[in-house]
Amino acid sequence: MQETQGAFFQPIPIGPASTASKKGFAELVGVTPGRVSQLVKAGLPVEPNGRINIARGKAWMAENIDPNRRRAALDDKPAEPIALASPRAARDAAEARISTLKADRLAGLVIGRKATLRAIEARAKMEADALLGWVNRAAVAVASETGAEISTVTAILDREVRDHLNTMAGTKLELPQ
Repeated sequence: MQETQGAFFQPIPIGPASTASKKGFAELVGVTPGRVSQLVKAGLPVEPNGRINIARGKAWMAENIDPNRRRAALDDKPAEPIALASPRAARDAAEARISTLKADRLAGLVIGRKATLRAIEARAKMEADALLGWVNRAAVAVASETGAEISTVTAILDREVRDHLNTMAGTKLELPQ
């Protein structure tokens, strides 16, 4: 009886699958199972057992689907998951993003939000001070060209520049998130 049992339990070689179900093929190429059914109706080759030969299916898609309308990458990369499978996977993904950001910051590729705001505020103050300093230089030139009193021209320019700066200060700065 031992000999007959051995005939039933032949080892099955395990390797990369050459065929996939419609759902599996859909996940592999990044489309919905419904879209795979549409493609089958349009001529996507299907094995007699209903499964799809992966290589032939990808080749058919490359030849018959407009690349501008195709969302799937037809190379061997798996499609990106839409949602993470578990809270632990979500945590691991978040930790990976944080690690990448920290590495980029240490490499000088990214600066922090607070540092960005400080740099913007410093630049705005420098430009406001420069514009107020311009009033005194411009007043002399305007007064000498027009024959007006320097004090009057200075007062008018100073009032107008300060009004302009107040208007600009009231404009909200929106930073991308």
